Amino acid sequence: MYLQKLSITNFKNYEEATLQFSDKINCFIGDNGTGKTNLLDAIHYLSFCKSYFNPVDTQNIRHHEAFFSIHGTYLKNGDSPDIISCIQKTDQRKIFKINQKEYERLADHIGLIPLVMVSPYDRDLINEGSDVRRRYLDGVISQFDKAYLDDLINYNKALAQRNALLKHFADSRTFNASSLEIWDAAYRLWP
Repeated sequence: MYLQKLSITNFKNYEEATLQFSDKINCFIGDNGTGKTNLLDAIHYLSFCKSYFNPVDTQNIRHHEAFFSIHGTYLKNGDSPDIISCIQKTDQRKIFKINQKEYERLADHIGLIPLVMVSPYDRDLINEGSDVRRRYLDGVISQFDKAYLDDLINYNKALAQRNALLKHFADSRTFNASSLEIWDAAYRLWP
């Protein structure tokens, strides 16, 4: 599989750009600050439904514009091309499509176009704590194991809810043991 064509509009510093790629090796060259990394980030969006560098999608919209769009045409083993599209409008939810069909869940797209990003930030895998390494491995494994991705999504939702409950206890200076019964039950069910 390879990315044959990339079209971006209002993405970061790009007003509009269309690039054609070789099925061999492709290189981006240019001065600092001209947008080479932004092209890589656009490609990352098409695999992971999100930016590698900025978790807030609307901040990737070019200044003074109302949306960004990224469209990629992928060829796989002589099959008909797949067109992946990501559209983010200001104050609206992100739309992600394959061949004009919108995904119900973004997680359903993860793994369709496997990708590993290599960047100077990879030094954090060594220098930072285990949470950075765990997040990296979770991303790689999730591309190849849908059950793992679904379990990871559910775990992160449960963790966020638990943390919100504990914060509520701390802020209100109250503790209601019955509120934790659901967590105890979930813990007993967890494999």
